Amino acid sequence: MDDNMRLRRRAVELAGQGWRPAAIGRELGRSREWVRVWLGRYEAEGEAALVDRSRRPHSSPTRLPESVINEIVTVRGLLEGDRFANSGPAAIAAEIERRGLLGTVPSLSSIKRVVAQAGLSRPYRKRRRSNTSFLGLPNVTEPGVWQQSDWVQDRHLAGGIRFQSLQITDVGSHMMSAAQHPRRTLNAAVRQLTERAWPHMSIPLAMGTDNAFVGTSHRNNPWTIWIRVLLMFGVEAIIAPPNSLGFTNHVEAVNWLWQDRTINRYHYDSLEALRVDTVGFLDWANTRRAILNPEEYGTRYPVEYVAAHTDQLRWPPPGFRIDDYLQPGNTNRIPLTRGRVTFLRHIDTGHTITIANTTWPVPKSLPLGVLVVAAINTATGRLKIRHRGDLVATHNYPMEPAGIDPYHPIADQGLLDHLPTMS
Repeated sequence: MDDNMRLRRRAVELAGQGWRPAAIGRELGRSREWVRVWLGRYEAEGEAALVDRSRRPHSSPTRLPESVINEIVTVRGLLEGDRFANSGPAAIAAEIERRGLLGTVPSLSSIKRVVAQAGLSRPYRKRRRSNTSFLGLPNVTEPGVWQQSDWVQDRHLAGGIRFQSLQITDVGSHMMSAAQHPRRTLNAAVRQLTERAWPHMSIPLAMGTDNAFVGTSHRNNPWTIWIRVLLMFGVEAIIAPPNSLGFTNHVEAVNWLWQDRTINRYHYDSLEALRVDTVGFLDWANTRRAILNPEEYGTRYPVEYVAAHTDQLRWPPPGFRIDDYLQPGNTNRIPLTRGRVTFLRHIDTGHTITIANTTWPVPKSLPLGVLVVAAINTATGRLKIRHRGDLVATHNYPMEPAGIDPYHPIADQGLLDHLPTMS
């Protein structure tokens, strides 16, 4: 018997001996009100009244129905069993909505509480993020405007199998494409772009890449097959500054997510096994990952958002195969079309920027290190350099001007023509 129970029984005994409540309180070191409460309970309920009572309210008007609690726990288990899905409150809420078994979706705080009470909570692991807030990059919320591509290079599987993975994402819709290749080649890249990514994500107005996709000097081969494919379909090629992070921030996030859900989580003995899981990852990322705000996008899911804009988006022609444009030895015969190739470059010492191993002067009034936007018009062979949208220099670029129109028209102006000053 605990001390509280012993005091209550002693109070009852003393009351039976004729003691008044005030005297009982002084004897036991309790208030008169305390004595009266417990004597009243004993008189009404007997010995059972002296046992500690739960402090929980007699009714819980905010308590979730058992059916809702069961659904939360069930969905949490389903998400935990998915090789790729996350299982936080927002993901649970979205899956409950998708299943449609409840009339209303519980709040995130309610879901979090139920998960905790069920003993299913896990420590939160903070995601690594690139510091890109200073970049001033455009905010794109529509599909088919801006895509980004990047290689995850020189990764290894069991037995020392080396591979490269090309990731492509649509900034506005958050749709993703990913595929693994034994070697990093531009031919493999354009096959994935035109035959896997674009048929599902649409053709964008602009594609952000790094310098690995440019590759050659203008003196012997002005444009790689990757650049020529972009130009052929009316896509502005945007080349990030050398050795700079954050300019392809969306695809860098895709790189992290894909690695976190595949090669950093599971063991693979073959490249084919990894490719199978990559297909599963893309299915989750594009069709079941609740990343969009439905109030703004009309849906939570990237694939549904793209489907709602199908008629307004640009697509490859039916049956397009890049192999039709490759000669023996994988040399390309894609014609150079009218378009725009844009380089983001920091002003070097000597007030120049470097494009394709050639330096180009910029006004000395601009500070060293400042970022400029240098766009080459392939129809005119002119290089125009802009700073904060203002034209600061124009040069003749040594190339034969293109005389063929692209499959889709190019945008009226470059996506980053008005990029803010950055250092």
